[in-house]
Amino acid sequence: MKKMPEFALPWQRRLENPSQMESAATPFYAMWDAVARLAQEIRASEFMTEMIRRRDTHGSEGVMGALDCATLYGLTRWLRPALVVESGGFIGMSSAFILKAFADENLTAAKLYSIEWSEDCEQGALIPDELRSAAGGFIPMHGKVEDFLRRDQLPGSIDMFLHDSSHSYRHMLWEFRQFWPRLRDGGFLVSHDVQMNAAFPEFIAGTYGHDKRTGRRDAGRTSHYEWGRWGYIGFAIKRQIG
Repeated sequence: MKKMPEFALPWQRRLENPSQMESAATPFYAMWDAVARLAQEIRASEFMTEMIRRRDTHGSEGVMGALDCATLYGLTRWLRPALVVESGGFIGMSSAFILKAFADENLTAAKLYSIEWSEDCEQGALIPDELRSAAGGFIPMHGKVEDFLRRDQLPGSIDMFLHDSSHSYRHMLWEFRQFWPRLRDGGFLVSHDVQMNAAFPEFIAGTYGHDKRTGRRDAGRTSHYEWGRWGYIGFAIKRQIG
């Protein structure tokens, strides 16, 4: 595996003076505004119009909608990841918006490992040609997530994981638990269709540590910086403990 560019937390990149003090919450107030702005930008773009046309021509069943694609794009641009893994890449709607975020942030070395096990779909069919190539960062992988993990064919350390494969409670929770340890400090766990079952809120609840006296979050024992939901997209920002 080639050495990838060093990953830095977005709010750390913004601080010119390392001694500058910020409230622990401040970077995430800024994040919500930034992601909303980026999502609105892509929703109003010709790229969105073209991707919706491609989706509707191909068939929209089981394909991510415009709001969730825009949210995914905004999150990816804000994070500026070097290594992303997605499960359930399917015909490439989510992949296209991740790759578009790479291109718009000039992340020329970034890679998207897109996993799809179905024999009945043309993996990545919706992705525009200029984004589809390996040079553009797209690495399609055909098979089951379980097999790729068992054979150690996925990067051991990643910046972002997107779940969009089987939306059963057990499988979603299993994927979250498998990929959370692989995320670097500040990396994103992202899931589509979090409304399908209790897997996402249950996983998030398990990342909290609570102060026994106050009943509030104990930041030192909580393994996320922030989490949230937009539309049917849920996300959590990993905090490495220890």
